[in-house]
Amino acid sequence: MRTFPALLLLACSDYEFAGNAEPQKLPAPDIEVTPASLNFATVGVGCDAEKPLTITNVGEAPLTIDGSAIEGDPGFEAELVVTTLDPGESVVMAVRFVPEDATPGRAKVVVTSDDPDEHVSEVPAVGTGEFAGLATDSFVQEVDPVDVLWVIDNSSSMGTEQARVMAEISAFFSWFDTLRLDYHMGVIATDVVSPQFAGQLVGSPTYLEKTTPDAETRLAERINLGTDDMGDESGLLAVEMALTDPLLNGYNAGFLRPDARLAVIFLSDEPEQSAYDAQHYIDFLKTLKSDPSRVLVASIVGDYTNGCANTCDDVEQRAGAGDKYIDVTTAYDGVFGSICTCDLSPTLDEIGMKSTLFSRSFALSQVPSDSTEIRVWIDGEETSAFVYDAENNAVVFDGAPLNGSQIDLEYPVDDGCDD
Repeated sequence: MRTFPALLLLACSDYEFAGNAEPQKLPAPDIEVTPASLNFATVGVGCDAEKPLTITNVGEAPLTIDGSAIEGDPGFEAELVVTTLDPGESVVMAVRFVPEDATPGRAKVVVTSDDPDEHVSEVPAVGTGEFAGLATDSFVQEVDPVDVLWVIDNSSSMGTEQARVMAEISAFFSWFDTLRLDYHMGVIATDVVSPQFAGQLVGSPTYLEKTTPDAETRLAERINLGTDDMGDESGLLAVEMALTDPLLNGYNAGFLRPDARLAVIFLSDEPEQSAYDAQHYIDFLKTLKSDPSRVLVASIVGDYTNGCANTCDDVEQRAGAGDKYIDVTTAYDGVFGSICTCDLSPTLDEIGMKSTLFSRSFALSQVPSDSTEIRVWIDGEETSAFVYDAENNAVVFDGAPLNGSQIDLEYPVDDGCDD
């Protein structure tokens, strides 16, 4: 039988053979990454912490690091390392933790190299964000008493406008009715000639207050004043007559209180026709309340310069320019609404809110480090019915807290980061 010599099959390997000697291992790189894990513990939200990660070539041939990356929580960052390390050489990679919120974070540092046994090296990293501190603010919704004087044009063209305000008066009055406010509310006409008007408060009692039964209905009835005036529409002059003697301490006695704020609301479709200019009445109101912030002037009148026209519910409306009313309103940073607007409820709502001066916005003493973590309590009950106004650094409620309410706020702040 024929025999054949044995066939020796050789494969590629990291070993060399020399004659009959034992195979020798070829020099190779070997990566070592220390420490095996990174724990940043707790770090303030918005602050940063940095830890070193050392990459060493513990092999016998040059080690090529192809790249590095972070996988996981975006609060972790690592610098890119691409280099070649000779045997025994090291490089230090900076790993940072910058928490975005007060929650635990996890990630891993990934290093790729040409280590034949460990092409990908992974180092886990953990850390937890925490707020550097908590700020607290407290407020009490304290609203001064307010005296509200409605000045109604009772000329022949005003029937429709009076009826529209009367129908929508709840938009205004609800601010007084539901918020425990101490108010006096009276109505006068723009007619300064007729003896039953001429600055006199209409109705009995002469003014309404929080103890008056069915006050909203009675106010609406007084606003529906009629259209039988006998003189020019002089609403500003009517206010001056109503709030000076002899009426102030005579027929209208008790309405105007020295400790109360004053709101004056005009409703007219004609220009103010008294002999004095707007500045005269601006100055007059200063004699009543030296602090302008304690006076609100509101005007539902014709648009500036050209007046206005509109058709509401198939009824055509026209109004002359209410320039003098608007000038006084502007001087007191008040509320203007065009009388030709079909839906007056938004204007009445704004007048009601500003008349009461109930605060819906409360400025914070510090800037929150995370506005989503603001907590608010009204009279001890937590509420979420608010938004954060970043421009003014304030909490703004959907509806104003009641008079006398205690408002407490708690929110995270950045007390500064350690170097």
